[in-house]
Amino acid sequence: DGCTNACEVARCGDGGQRNDLRPDEAGFEACDDGNESDSDHCVRGCLVARCGDGHTWLAREECDDGNDNELDDCANDCVVQTCGDGRLLEGVEACDDGNRIDHDACTANCEVAVCGDGIIRDDLEVGAPGFEECDDRNDNDFDACTSTCIDAVCGDGFLREDLGLGDVGFEACDD
Repeated sequence: DGCTNACEVARCGDGGQRNDLRPDEAGFEACDDGNESDSDHCVRGCLVARCGDGHTWLAREECDDGNDNELDDCANDCVVQTCGDGRLLEGVEACDDGNRIDHDACTANCEVAVCGDGIIRDDLEVGAPGFEECDDRNDNDFDACTSTCIDAVCGDGFLREDLGLGDVGFEACDD
């Protein structure tokens, strides 16, 4: 109650949880662990720690920013947001498809896959928009991989400059 066994006035943080008050009454204690640590089960004010209270409960929460913004570094379930978790971190990730696979529409670095990024997409059928046969990280049409990420072939209108006379695939002309 309001008086401890040592005949002192009960207070939050004295290590003894008052059970004579209702939650809506001043001085109510949901817990009292006798310390002022905000990283354990009982935070200042003798409140039970919970996700969203602004205090990170060690070994239970990765983070706790105390806000309702699901699009910042700390998600509303008190987990640090990372690339590949399926949650788009605004201003940091261009995409997040929930995996760390490079060869689909969203790379392992949470960037939108594009021709010229050096990663060959393998999630599309031949002829589909964005389909890549090759991706050599450049926009040179005169080597083995064109700027549209299609393999260079005789008759494509580009004369390969990366091959010399006698090399397999050498083209003396291409029209």
